[in-house]
Amino acid sequence: MNNSKNKKIRSDMKTINLSIAGIVVLFIMFSCSSDKHAQLTKLKQQQTLIADKIKNLEDELKSAGKDSLKTEKFKFVGLTDVKSNAFDHFIRVQGKLDGDLNAAVFAEAPGTVSAKFADVGQKVVKGQVLAQIDDQQYRSQMQSLETNYKFAADIFDKQKRLWDQKIGSEVQYLQAKTNKESLDRQISSLRQQVEKFKIKSPIDGTIEECNIKVGGVVSPDPRLAAYRVVAFKNLKVTAEVSEAYSSRVQVGDKLIVLFPDINKQIETKVDFVSKYINPVNRTFMIETKILDGIQDLKANMLAIIQINDYHSDNSLQVPMNVIQTDQVDSYVYIVRSKDKYNAAFKQPVVIGNSYNGVAEILKGLVVGDRVISVGYQELVDGEYIRF
Repeated sequence: MNNSKNKKIRSDMKTINLSIAGIVVLFIMFSCSSDKHAQLTKLKQQQTLIADKIKNLEDELKSAGKDSLKTEKFKFVGLTDVKSNAFDHFIRVQGKLDGDLNAAVFAEAPGTVSAKFADVGQKVVKGQVLAQIDDQQYRSQMQSLETNYKFAADIFDKQKRLWDQKIGSEVQYLQAKTNKESLDRQISSLRQQVEKFKIKSPIDGTIEECNIKVGGVVSPDPRLAAYRVVAFKNLKVTAEVSEAYSSRVQVGDKLIVLFPDINKQIETKVDFVSKYINPVNRTFMIETKILDGIQDLKANMLAIIQINDYHSDNSLQVPMNVIQTDQVDSYVYIVRSKDKYNAAFKQPVVIGNSYNGVAEILKGLVVGDRVISVGYQELVDGEYIRF
């Protein structure tokens, strides 16, 4: 049927060509005529008629070409409708669980552990002695000073009685008083030193860690705690965040905290944002409080924190993988009508935030656009498609 139609079209084209030749002959014949204006008008009318016929034949040929397209050869694609939904962007960091009452206990004086009075799992109270460091040398000094103090106190009492009776000199009285007070200060200072040989709990709680043993040597080393006492109250999660996000994280931002070890997740908010950037790793500290009552939580437990630094109630969104980039800009392929078929057309887009495989589109798409999400990799702009 298409062949016969094409033959008819070619025949009509031949007739048109003959008509054009006839016009040329007529033009030559009438060129010598006196009524040239009438001839020109007639020729223009014929020219218009021929142009219309040419256009009609071209349209028929074009239509015939379309009718001959085989739709089964069109590339098969998958589509995603553009919709407007709420969009959230999160910053993901790693933190740890802690408490306000989580105390590392250090030895205040160097020496050998002579006794240990508490161990892991034991409940203790504030001020309780957990271990004793050998202080024999200081105790010997204490005994000597106490003996001297007793003698000096007796001398002072005698001199004071005499002085009260106006017997003896003032110098003797003042000297006895000075000796007594000096020994008293020495004893007080030595007692403070002796107290440093006792490792005491700074809070009420439970011993979670013990790093000493009887006969072992300890020192005031901040890198090694003798004990760790925890009162698991006033819980908080702390994390270090890259300074690149310092302008995006604010107090009150929504947080999602996941404890992967116990598979529990809670929603909370940022309670504290540090104003200090750590010069070593270029991070700042954030903190969020955790309500008591969550079972199985432990000090220093790993926490995965997602900080909600951006939210939009209505955003156009497309999968990140459908966005392609050329030398000019980013673009996606969308479906539009071409003649009586569907075709893929390149559509430039402006991308906003992206998270979890989804991109926010700020410009270039509208609700209802159909974005090609499957089979877009080798498409050509304007190519016919099917779905």
